[in-house]
Amino acid sequence: MRFTGILTLVFLADSIYGTEQQDIRRVGILHPSQTSVFVLIDDLLIRMGTNITVTYINSTFSGDNLDQYQTADEIVKTLKISALIGHFSETFAVATEHNRIPYFVTNMVPWDWRQHRFLIRIIPDTSVYRMAICDILKYFNWMRVGILYDNDAASQVVINLIGNYTDRIKAFDIRYNSTSANVRLALKELRDNYYEKFIILCSSKNADIVLTQALYLSLLSRPNTWLVVNMVVDDIALDKYIDSRANMTSLSLMLDANTSFCALTGSNWTLTNAVYHDSLKIYQAMLDFNNGSGRFAMLKTLRQHGESGNFLENEITIDGCTGHVEFTKAGKRKETFLRMSTLATLKNGTTNDTDYQSGTWRSLKDTMHKRIEPSRSYDSVMRMGDDIFSNEPLRITTIIEPPFIQWKNDTPLSHPIYNLNDHLEGFCISVLDEMAKLLDFTYNLTLVPDGKFGSLKSHGWTGMVRVLFEKEADIALAPFQITPKRSMAVDFTKPFMTKGTSVVVKKPDRSVSPFQFLSPLSKYVWIAIFLCFVTTALMLFATSRVNNDRKPKCMHNLRESFWYIWGTILRGNLTGSPTGISSRIVSSAWWFFSLIIISIYTANLAAFLTISNAHIPIDSAADLADQTDFDYGTVDGSQIENFFKHTNISHYAKMWAHMHLLSKESMVRRVENGFDRVLREKYAFLWDSPVVRHHIANDCGLTEIGSPFDLKGYGIATQKGSIYTEQLSWATLKLNDEGILYRLEGKWWRRPNCPDPRQSAKSKAIEINVASGMFIVLLGGIVLSILVFLGEMVYYRARSKSKKPIEEREENNIHSSGNHVGNNAETSSKDDEVRTVLSRTLSIGENCVHNRWE
Repeated sequence: MRFTGILTLVFLADSIYGTEQQDIRRVGILHPSQTSVFVLIDDLLIRMGTNITVTYINSTFSGDNLDQYQTADEIVKTLKISALIGHFSETFAVATEHNRIPYFVTNMVPWDWRQHRFLIRIIPDTSVYRMAICDILKYFNWMRVGILYDNDAASQVVINLIGNYTDRIKAFDIRYNSTSANVRLALKELRDNYYEKFIILCSSKNADIVLTQALYLSLLSRPNTWLVVNMVVDDIALDKYIDSRANMTSLSLMLDANTSFCALTGSNWTLTNAVYHDSLKIYQAMLDFNNGSGRFAMLKTLRQHGESGNFLENEITIDGCTGHVEFTKAGKRKETFLRMSTLATLKNGTTNDTDYQSGTWRSLKDTMHKRIEPSRSYDSVMRMGDDIFSNEPLRITTIIEPPFIQWKNDTPLSHPIYNLNDHLEGFCISVLDEMAKLLDFTYNLTLVPDGKFGSLKSHGWTGMVRVLFEKEADIALAPFQITPKRSMAVDFTKPFMTKGTSVVVKKPDRSVSPFQFLSPLSKYVWIAIFLCFVTTALMLFATSRVNNDRKPKCMHNLRESFWYIWGTILRGNLTGSPTGISSRIVSSAWWFFSLIIISIYTANLAAFLTISNAHIPIDSAADLADQTDFDYGTVDGSQIENFFKHTNISHYAKMWAHMHLLSKESMVRRVENGFDRVLREKYAFLWDSPVVRHHIANDCGLTEIGSPFDLKGYGIATQKGSIYTEQLSWATLKLNDEGILYRLEGKWWRRPNCPDPRQSAKSKAIEINVASGMFIVLLGGIVLSILVFLGEMVYYRARSKSKKPIEEREENNIHSSGNHVGNNAETSSKDDEVRTVLSRTLSIGENCVHNRWE
């Protein structure tokens, strides 16, 4: 290998103990490629809480000149550095090996450079990328592939691929001519030969040139497929090609943005920064392993392990931004994880960065199908088939929302506590306990600080979404509505309950009418009965008149006909009845009609006498838009507010205008405020139907209006790409299949205990205000009879006065005649007797006629 003789010549006289005056925590950063790296490293050292100091070395050396090796060695000794981090340099590789300090290389080491235990390679070598590309070709059955490359490492990969797929690979080397014109000619040649699969093994600059020319040639659209391989740890920006809807996948070193072991945040999420982060973290782990004694302890460890040993193997392992890091004796990573990334966007709560996470490739598996997982995230692959739940309890954030999550014995704690397992209960807690039994894990419950579910504001996410987004909790347990916007920031399990939005109002005060007894029949039925009564009475009068019924109560008398019909429907005891056939047919039909009507009336009377009327001017949520009796609203910042804000349905949009512009006091800050306001005011509260049903079951003063709308699912939220999502989804489906979710729902949503007035009508006592109408009818009848009686008395008294003068004149005539025939006294006496009898007979007849017809 190169430099062996030079190394021996230059450092032969140096003692291994001659450099022991170096600073045990001083790290040299070798010629960072970007000025932002300076700021990044300073920030990382603060975040990691270490006292490591850094020195930036801006000199670069190339070639095999002896003076350059000596200069590099002097720099290491003069600056008193105990570790070096940066791009590969031949001179510094020799110097660090001589001084026995670790050299963390942040780019690819030349394929022919010899391995030694002080050269620690964060980046995998060409054999790893060659194996990954071969697996992709086999997995997706790519038959003919065009390749464009621009570096020495890529050329080694291409040579190997051509050796394995001689007739299927056509490659273009653009190292020495990467102009747009040359790239365009290469792409045209591939297109003319009907190549539809393309692989790019270039730097970010040349990759951008290739993709731009491919866009101009319409080669990004289907059926063309592109694989962009990042071998140089140079962040290739693919954002500009999102709108082209290209079928594009990138392959690069793993960037695990969802791990809690990475201190990168926000715009620092780049592959270059991740490599520097993990290098610092590995060196810190070395110091911790050697009890902070630095280089001296490392040398001691080397002597204990022998010259063939390596203190890295099986002793220094970390989980960092680039995944799990563990090294072989030669300073290479034991297992490499590559990220297979499809072109997709993710807008989180703080940035609008593009995230391409979709699949994973790992190097140590023995078969192609085990190495490649195109649809599984790194976290999922790492834990696939293993127990993802360790002895460490899950950190679960939650929110008080009865009956999902509520205090035991309805008593909130007076002081904050970091483990609420013994103080909370509810439907979600019961579901979580069942999942813990299935999956064998423990947990610690804490309440979300701001008491919010989570919505996107100008300053970022709030509530439980923020807690998950900032990795302060593993799971958010609550009636968490699954929405597209939230799904961009966190992951959700399968829904454990389907919910809608309901309207809850206070039951209005019920009114009782004095004429409640008329309620069993509608007003139209009462009118129809009256018309039937009049028609039947007239028909009976007509038939009786023709039949000339002559009984003590003669039916051909109009008044008697009406009285007869009225008496029969009221079940009066009447002595007279019609004798004609047609009259009896009319009577029989009326009797049957009366029987049915009275049966129906009495059947419903008991219920209507015990039920009071309540009037609510709305029958559904849509009716709220066209009424003014009720104010209405929902929780500020909730997903229900978001639904109204973005809906295109006319009446819901009108409701949003009312809540947002016309009545800004309509919104409430918390759910409990909404229900309190319903009980105090004429206010309609719009909230999740399960919560509304729970409150109605416990408060008979509330009622739900209409049917739920805007149906969505409740899920358990996890961190984006969390390893727990799939297992929790499986547990949810299993609990549903076994009926456990249904049983728990029945436990926490008991049936309303409010009495139903119709069901208790038979046993409920009649109050005086309900029966007052009957007394009013009786009193009205008595008053009417008194008035009629007084009228008749006045009428007959006036009539008797008008008849008295006529009777006096008749008596005078009789006395005058008696004087003229006084002599015939005996004859006159007999005539008087006859006249008296006749007068009485006439009087009786007149009274009879009067009684019958008047």
